[in-house]
Amino acid sequence: MSMAANGNPPARMWRFAAIAAEFFSPILGGAILGYYLDDYFRTAPALAVSGVLLGTFLGMYRLVVELKNFQRGD
Repeated sequence: MSMAANGNPPARMWRFAAIAAEFFSPILGGAILGYYLDDYFRTAPALAVSGVLLGTFLGMYRLVVELKNFQRGD
């Protein structure tokens, strides 16, 4: 973001909220997708667990990237 995000505290809080949503979304999406794939293929909850783990990895990756950008002031 531009100068508005650096000087305006509410804008910074919204940016943090967006980063939190970007962290949590892949985890939730992986869990839901894995659950429905397990139901469709009639398997043990292996795909749900795999989805959660993959979502956690992707969420952590996006968190690190966004926090680097946030620290630089982008």
